[in-house]
Amino acid sequence: MSEVHMKPVVKPVQSHEIEEAIEFAMRVRGEVFPMIDPSVLPKDFQQFTEHYLDRNDSIFLVARLGETGIVGSIGITPYDGRIQAIEGRYPAPAAAEIVKCYVDPAYRRHGIGSLLVQELQQIVTRMRYTTLYLHTHRFLPGAVDFWERQGFALIAEEKNEWQIVHMDKPINF
Repeated sequence: MSEVHMKPVVKPVQSHEIEEAIEFAMRVRGEVFPMIDPSVLPKDFQQFTEHYLDRNDSIFLVARLGETGIVGSIGITPYDGRIQAIEGRYPAPAAAEIVKCYVDPAYRRHGIGSLLVQELQQIVTRMRYTTLYLHTHRFLPGAVDFWERQGFALIAEEKNEWQIVHMDKPINF
């Protein structure tokens, strides 16, 4: 059976996988967002252990496909209220923010993104959150449609160079 037809294994990142997970996410982020400086690690990646492994309200998952290795990633963190366009929408600590949902371009359209979201939703139901929040961008082909197929609804849209679309979904899947 070819690897494309195998079902990836989705699991939380373990301490010995941190470097590989960061390298994957940064590589795909660089392809998706070439305008962002690839040499600067986001704060959550700079402090990966503290941010994802040492907390019970955050998690970072990867999808592995046989010998190929990591082909997808997704994380959640507590939403911190930083985005003005949705200011006041979520009482702390009600919302979990989906972050760094990436699928290797060679493996897109094979259900890996949906598998990552499904696994994340199973995990988040055991946490204290009432809502899953995310933002995406109109310039990313298929992104808004993907999230709508996952049951997310558009809650706000910013008409700027980033074309940010804010979406959420109640946690009562």
